[in-house]
Amino acid sequence: MIKKVLGTISTRIICVIISFALMIINSRSFGPQGVGSIGLFVLGISILQILTSLLGSSSLVYMLPKYNPFQIVFIAHLSSLCINIIGGIIMLACGLVPMEYASWFIIATICVSVFSTNSSILLSKEKIAWFNVSALLQMILLIVFTLFLIVYSQQLKELSYIIAYTVSYFIVALLTIFPSLKGMVYSGWNGIKKLIVNLAKYGIIIQITNLAQMLNYRLNYYIIEFCAGRAPLGIFDNSTKVAESIWILPKSLSSLEYAIVANRNEEQDYIKRITLSFVKLSLICSFISIIIILCLPPSVFTFILGPGFEEIKPVLCFLAPGVFLFSSNIIISHYFSGLGKFSVNCIASFIGLGITAILGLSLIPWFKTMPYMHTLMLMSVITSVAYACSFGYTLIQFCLHAQVKLAHFIVNKQDIQLLKQAIKYRLRHDQ
Repeated sequence: MIKKVLGTISTRIICVIISFALMIINSRSFGPQGVGSIGLFVLGISILQILTSLLGSSSLVYMLPKYNPFQIVFIAHLSSLCINIIGGIIMLACGLVPMEYASWFIIATICVSVFSTNSSILLSKEKIAWFNVSALLQMILLIVFTLFLIVYSQQLKELSYIIAYTVSYFIVALLTIFPSLKGMVYSGWNGIKKLIVNLAKYGIIIQITNLAQMLNYRLNYYIIEFCAGRAPLGIFDNSTKVAESIWILPKSLSSLEYAIVANRNEEQDYIKRITLSFVKLSLICSFISIIIILCLPPSVFTFILGPGFEEIKPVLCFLAPGVFLFSSNIIISHYFSGLGKFSVNCIASFIGLGITAILGLSLIPWFKTMPYMHTLMLMSVITSVAYACSFGYTLIQFCLHAQVKLAHFIVNKQDIQLLKQAIKYRLRHDQ
């Protein structure tokens, strides 16, 4: 029973550990330049997945219990395939992804899209065990293949990671097809046009929100690469990964919360209380985690990541406040998503993006004349401000919608009891 209770969080922890191991392997094997190239490759795929999810992926969790499952899944897979190919070509043509990885980029984004759709179906069916296992397997395959290619094909350099990334997603995409489609039967095409309209209605709002949030997260990558180069981007990429590692618990809790809220949205008092408990727990754990990271001396990062990454610590210091506050935003945003109130998250994302875009883009002439470390630290400050403002708006909306006061954010025994109840509810649906 204990193993099941800790299933989701344990999976997140293991995935974070593997991610850190990969960060160390990539840093020591490829240096800042290679890490920067990998960062752009993965960022390109992440952005494209948002576009391919217009009629699927995250919106499936909300839509599948309410509409024809067969038609929804068919539309999701077909639309994502078309958008992946067309969108991938456009991104490559615009220079948003290194052209030397063009073929791998197209293949990888298709594999990631199939896996993402399958995972959303599993989450909608509340098959959390399958959801966790598939995510963990992908990370295990990624690190195994990366190490194998680095050892036996050293001339590939960062392409070793890119090949491993593509192959790992291809395998888990195949493995999740059966459990995600199990029990789904052909039901004809009646009403499919109306369904497409409904999917687009919810999908557009969700994916515009996700795209705005992704650019809020990573628009700074393109600014840094343009102004300072690929190697400084590698330093910033690793700094971001270290800082965002404190989101392990919020992301674990948000996955549970989204499914609970989406399936129990008539129980308003319960979902309000469970959201509050998750927010408090996230704040406490994130604060402890970020303090531990900031107390590490610079020599630790140099020892772990290798030469070229000596200057991560100052970047981390400026990223930390925003990343800490945004840990709670992850929880609250899933509260609104589960209720189908996607506009709140959309506005919050655009607030953060607006700050990043206005400040970041307007300072480009200065960035190009600054030492690269000044550029990295200033972009870190801008990122923290954007995160804080997004969180502030979402928090205000949550307090207004759920009629919550600041006093309700004080931790009490009821929070622990609610967490136990939520876990027990999830366990009943893991079978």
